[in-house]
Amino acid sequence: MAKAVSESFPMNGGEGVYSYKRNSSSDFGCSTGPNTFVVVQNILDAVELKYKNSPSLSTHIPEFQVYFNDHIANDFNMLFKSIPLEKKYFAASVPGSFYGRLFPQSSLHFVHSSYSLHWLSAVPYELLDKNSPAWNKGRISYANAPDEVIEAYAAQFAKDMNSFLKARAEELVPGGLMALLLIASPDKIPSPKSVLFRLFYLMGSCLMDMAKS
Repeated sequence: MAKAVSESFPMNGGEGVYSYKRNSSSDFGCSTGPNTFVVVQNILDAVELKYKNSPSLSTHIPEFQVYFNDHIANDFNMLFKSIPLEKKYFAASVPGSFYGRLFPQSSLHFVHSSYSLHWLSAVPYELLDKNSPAWNKGRISYANAPDEVIEAYAAQFAKDMNSFLKARAEELVPGGLMALLLIASPDKIPSPKSVLFRLFYLMGSCLMDMAKS
């Protein structure tokens, strides 16, 4: 079996023109904020509302501990500099890949990851091997690629999701909740032909032309 090629490509840190902070508009996968903080506040507001609307719980609103996770190369300094001053939670960072264990057993009550799980843990080696039927010719997606490329990506995704779900199953408390947002396509539309992957193909073509120039 071909080995996967693993690399870490965190979002641009700092506050410069091309930084994530200056260009994100909207998690496991917190990056440097700021959209992450909006999600956290929405989750906590929902929990507080549930407690306030329950007569037996309204006087026992819990304190909140929020853990921000991303790759070890992420700019956590910028993350913490950007945390809202009026936050109603304690904050900590947990660096590392979410495809493995990050927290003690039965320690999390709520897990959230938004548009991060489509980033695979590694590039399947056969996609980079010019002698392989699955060689992807430097493209960044499998749009307009041979079936072997699609199968290699699908196998890696299945392996990664299994690892992610297994790790979170051990870390969540009994009855804990998990919310995941990730890119998908309808079953009736082959993903390589979807509008989203056509967009990726266009972006990839532009990047390859830039790299050659």
